[in-house]
Amino acid sequence: MTVTVIQIGLDPGVIDYSSPDFARFAGLRAAGYDVDNCLVDFGDEGVRKARKWLSAKRYDAVLIGAGVRLVANNTLLFEAIVNAAHTANPGCRFVFNRDAVDTPRDIQRWYPDPDDATPVQ
Repeated sequence: MTVTVIQIGLDPGVIDYSSPDFARFAGLRAAGYDVDNCLVDFGDEGVRKARKWLSAKRYDAVLIGAGVRLVANNTLLFEAIVNAAHTANPGCRFVFNRDAVDTPRDIQRWYPDPDDATPVQ
């Protein structure tokens, strides 16, 4: 079964990003993973959107972007997304990337084969 991944990050419309930054995530699909991109707003609206996406499908891996994880003002957003993922997908693995280009390698730490949804222990 193909590994399912959700990438949750800040919507480029709410922060100052250019679209080429997000195009680099295409490498994860090219590596054979089934990937959904959930781009969220700040605060409660972002939490609601993430919960909706996380509840709609089973995900093996949940990747939460650095803009959510590493910005102190987003701590409550990050916390709420982690708890929503844990509730909706209790068996998921959390993956934290270092850079968008390295994202396939980051997912491969837990799921080296995109066709095998059994995580590395």
